[in-house]
Amino acid sequence: MKNFIFIFIQISGFLLLQNPIFAHQPFGIADKNQDSYIEVSDAKISHAFYGIFDKKGEQMELNFKLSAGDTFVFSLLIPDQDPENILAYERLPELVINNEKFTSNQKSNFYEPYSRMNLIRIIDENKVIESDTDFNVKVISNGQSRFVFSLGYQEIFNKTVASGNVRRFNSGDLSEWYNSIIILEEENNNNFYYALILVLLTVVISFILYFRHDIQNFIFRN
Repeated sequence: MKNFIFIFIQISGFLLLQNPIFAHQPFGIADKNQDSYIEVSDAKISHAFYGIFDKKGEQMELNFKLSAGDTFVFSLLIPDQDPENILAYERLPELVINNEKFTSNQKSNFYEPYSRMNLIRIIDENKVIESDTDFNVKVISNGQSRFVFSLGYQEIFNKTVASGNVRRFNSGDLSEWYNSIIILEEENNNNFYYALILVLLTVVISFILYFRHDIQNFIFRN
């Protein structure tokens, strides 16, 4: 029995080393009618900020500090679902960090085991900070989409360091975000045009049917 337990521990440890899992504290915007402004007092702690953009030009803003020698780890992700996973690069969200612009430079699949989500990384950066720095991060929309901004690498769950217009997400919130239905503006416009054409066709057909006898008499007379 002892040998079995020892072997089980060895195998489990080997698998964990081969497939490390990093968890983030999940947060979302508390009040969508207010500015999406967030303060993070310790950006080394792992966070994931979930949001939904309804139109182009919207943004979520974060502020935090990192000291010399700290590692700045951040990613921008979208769900691996329609319509985000078929959006052109120029339609994807982007980042502006201290006035430096970051646009989508990849599309790598990522499975989030804790929330059981299939995501796509579109921006992924990791660098050591050379001097104490105040950071301002803006996640900016280029149209309708869901997004996740992940920050930090230390897995600490019993300490909340995010404040502002933000609240911690539970499993229900994550599921609601992941299952949200996004209808692109073009689709809305197309539906409007299709409905307009259908109405016009209905009016024309109704007019013809109502005045068909008069139309027939007019045609035969001429």
